[in-house]
Amino acid sequence: MIAVLPITSMPLMAKLFGSDTVAAPAILIALFFTLIWFIPFLWHRGIMVEEGVPLLVFFVVAVFATVLANFYDIPAYKGMNTYRNAIEALITLVIGIIFYLLTSSYVTSEKKATLTMRVINWSGLVMLLWAGAQAIAWYGFGRYPQWMFDLQGIISSRVLYRQRINGMALEPSWFAHQLNMVYLPIWLSATIKKFTAHHWKLWFLSFENLLLLGGIGALLLTLSRVGLLGFILMFTFLLVRLHTYFVEKILQILFLQKKERISEKRKHRFVIWISLVLIVVYLMAITLGLWIFSKVDPRMESLFDFSMGKENPLLSYFNELSFGERVVYWLAGWNVFTQHPLLGVGLGNAGFYFPKTITPYGWNLIEVRRLMYRTTVLLNVKSLWARLLAETGLVGFSVFCGWIYSLAVKFFKRSHSQNVMEGVFSVAGIFVLFALLAEGFSIDSFALPYLWVALGLASANFRKGEGAELREENA
Repeated sequence: MIAVLPITSMPLMAKLFGSDTVAAPAILIALFFTLIWFIPFLWHRGIMVEEGVPLLVFFVVAVFATVLANFYDIPAYKGMNTYRNAIEALITLVIGIIFYLLTSSYVTSEKKATLTMRVINWSGLVMLLWAGAQAIAWYGFGRYPQWMFDLQGIISSRVLYRQRINGMALEPSWFAHQLNMVYLPIWLSATIKKFTAHHWKLWFLSFENLLLLGGIGALLLTLSRVGLLGFILMFTFLLVRLHTYFVEKILQILFLQKKERISEKRKHRFVIWISLVLIVVYLMAITLGLWIFSKVDPRMESLFDFSMGKENPLLSYFNELSFGERVVYWLAGWNVFTQHPLLGVGLGNAGFYFPKTITPYGWNLIEVRRLMYRTTVLLNVKSLWARLLAETGLVGFSVFCGWIYSLAVKFFKRSHSQNVMEGVFSVAGIFVLFALLAEGFSIDSFALPYLWVALGLASANFRKGEGAELREENA
């Protein structure tokens, strides 16, 4: 199941599931895994992680909100069946929960966790090699050879992209999503913890170090703006700790080498000034990065050209950044929520309300008009956070955020665990939660397995007494 995570939408699976988007082979394997292992595991009184309880509560709330929505006057939309849409949405949520419960219930020893890590590394290497081949073909030769189109057509329902790489995923943003939700957090955590699941190194670099460098390069080449923001947010956790380290070092350089004794009040004042200077440096670095990105990505050319003189200046600005449609969908989802704030309109139903909730400026956008008038597609919110509010209301949103909070508490407590793999996956889980703040504005499907698998690995409870051999090996 872990090995095939890089594949998001295989055409063969699309025929089985009847979907040309989220048709990952990992879903089929997870369902098979549930039948042959998880159900017998529960039957023999197997214990799930306690963080599974608020997640199951969220599922109950989502079902209740969806059933209750049938008593609303749901607007008709192109002859679509609201019952079928709601059932499909609930199935995607069930799939996501299954991924979480399977992973958190199965990986309960360092032996299993280390094997899982190795599979993630090797499958991630294959994914990065294929992404590297795309980068070489496009940036080296300006085109993709036919055999690359043929191979991509076997593993994905869509073809390769101009200037952007999408690995084995359906599109570049999905490739960035899987990197941010699984691979980069785990490789970054292993790098910080100086851990490797393998027995070799290239000079002083472990396999995870090399994969981290390759993964960052692949993420940059996706040109996914939300993906890049998610990766930057991962460093927020690190930056806080590094900031403290930098301040202490600067204080040592300023005073300790001169053997001066300073009062706590004076020291506190210097800490504030040093922190302010460092914050200015951070902001300058971010601005420089954005300027470079605006020169590389044609969609970001007008990043620094904001004008208040236009009609609806904020939406106009987002539209010039080729981001206007997504913001319009988010606002439409928010408007659905304001009409049904308590329990929302039920899973899968938000799109039916879009013709009445899309902001007037949104009708000026070509994509919105095309999807509304020239296709039979039901528009979606394009944001996990806006979707939770629109379809499950304040109750569902609060329960889901409560689940996230319970995970965060657990991960922070276990980030310094003596159990090697527990510590690695817990720190990776912290990175995932930080990245999710941004990724939640890009992906709204519950069926994508990456978030669930990563959080499942991080919340798994390892059996006591196991892993001493691995700790000794890494020491």
